[in-house]
Amino acid sequence: MTDQLTLRLRTTLPELPATLRPMLPRPVAGPFDSPDHLFEPSWGGLRALAFVGPAEAPGAGAVRLVDVDGADVTGPLPELAGLAVRVDARSAVLDGELVAVDARGRADPGELARRIAGRSGRSVAYLAFDLLHLDGRSLLGQSLERRRRLLRRVLRPGDEVVAVPAITGEGRALWDAAAAQGIAGVMARQRTSPYLSGVRSRLWRFIPTAAGDAAAGPSAEAPAGPANAPVIALIRRLPLGDDDAPEGTAAG
Repeated sequence: MTDQLTLRLRTTLPELPATLRPMLPRPVAGPFDSPDHLFEPSWGGLRALAFVGPAEAPGAGAVRLVDVDGADVTGPLPELAGLAVRVDARSAVLDGELVAVDARGRADPGELARRIAGRSGRSVAYLAFDLLHLDGRSLLGQSLERRRRLLRRVLRPGDEVVAVPAITGEGRALWDAAAAQGIAGVMARQRTSPYLSGVRSRLWRFIPTAAGDAAAGPSAEAPAGPANAPVIALIRRLPLGDDDAPEGTAAG
């Protein structure tokens, strides 16, 4: 019988789930306030799950990025290979979106498409907003607030990856700020929501802005400049509260 010490010293963990797919939101026509929801900016990038392999296993720190359709999009984005060292865990699965931005910090879907197609260009950032598995343990049945708290604990932000902050209740104010700054929309997710893999659910709502309605088309070229730093700078300019607020309390 394997004792607890042996379990702690093992260099491998249970395999990361291969069949997970992103949970999807339902659209809603206009912004709203709700104490039952967490609101966060959404850039309209490419949704992707980030599978971070066991850090103590052979091939330590392997990162695999999988889109909504299950396609592996890791290869064209070598700048995200370092995501593993940003995750303070032996293995994890994160949910977020891949975004390429212009020098003003606005999403550039045309540039993102070119990078995914294997062309050179501006760096792509991964904006993480959920944590689905951690060290071989599924978090799908945990509340959204619990998963986000764990995400903030294990993810060390950098130019290539950041945990997107959220605010409790004040969806209208965030939507107004997102619209003013050219962000595609706002996600409203119920604070107690479990994670329903591959399901489009009313527990999550997407509120598009005018920028979001136009996101399907190519964006205008912008002056060359730092590709990822504007994303972080733009997040800091949004009316988001303290994302380290205790569970069950309003941010701000």
